[in-house]
Amino acid sequence: MEPEIIELNVQRAGMEKIGLRAELIDLSQDVRRLVIAWPVGSEDRNFDALDFYECLRAFRRVIEPDGFRVLCHGARPNVHPSRMSSEAGAWTSYALTLGQPPLTKDLVRTFDPVEEIASVGTVEEQDEFMRRHRAGFKKRSGS
Repeated sequence: MEPEIIELNVQRAGMEKIGLRAELIDLSQDVRRLVIAWPVGSEDRNFDALDFYECLRAFRRVIEPDGFRVLCHGARPNVHPSRMSSEAGAWTSYALTLGQPPLTKDLVRTFDPVEEIASVGTVEEQDEFMRRHRAGFKKRSGS
């Protein structure tokens, strides 16, 4: 399968957006790769994982300590792929509502852009949202 080439915007609060060239590559059934071309003379960076959502999270872990945020749906705190989506590469994810089951209307394309830096968060904020989201289900089921 040919790589899909996209543009990912990154931004630091109060600064201009930076457009990055990214390639999404299916290496195998179990390995996906996100290749990021950072502008200004850096070598391409490869981020491999089971799905593209996790590749994105690996990239975010590298840039977040420097204050950068990725401006796409997959970086929103409440966005997470379903197991079935993950197995297919996580091209789509759900924009979840705390403690509520996901609905088809909640599907978003993981790498589609968002405009405002305030709508995205860190990997840690995503993990915290998912802990709270799952805890809401456990309370409802009594386990």
